[in-house]
Amino acid sequence: MTYKLEFVTALPDPPAFQALMVEYYQIMIDKLVGAGGPTLSAVDLACDAMDHLDELTPPEGRILLATQSDGALVGCGVLRKIRADAAELKRMYVRPSAQGSGLGRQLFETRIAEARKMGCTALYADTITGNTAMLSMYERFGFRYIARYPENANAPELDPYLVYLELKLA
Repeated sequence: MTYKLEFVTALPDPPAFQALMVEYYQIMIDKLVGAGGPTLSAVDLACDAMDHLDELTPPEGRILLATQSDGALVGCGVLRKIRADAAELKRMYVRPSAQGSGLGRQLFETRIAEARKMGCTALYADTITGNTAMLSMYERFGFRYIARYPENANAPELDPYLVYLELKLA
């Protein structure tokens, strides 16, 4: 199946995006708990993301949506500008029905290309320790492990459960 990838300036269906975020956060919370971290609320985190959409849409960010031919939302990825020359990859998620199709790689590559268009010379990311799928994706694209970067928005209490990464863009 082919998917349409599109950066949006406003969400075409906010409830569908919020539902996608709840799914994403629940998976991340399960990984966090598996790494020994605290249990958080996926619903609360998704609501917080919805409350801060201005940080994720132009000019400061980009929301990349992936839809099926029928318009159903099957994935997303976010790019958040953290400095004039740097952005952060956030909230990449592909629904189980679309996993294994290469959509995750497309979401990843499309956001990196967009960061270059935005004038970024560095990309940053974080993920949960033991999130092998994402860590291997970051490694394949040349990200290197670093200490926590100053603009990271996660609570410092989560540091023992997170991995921080950086990619210098040529």
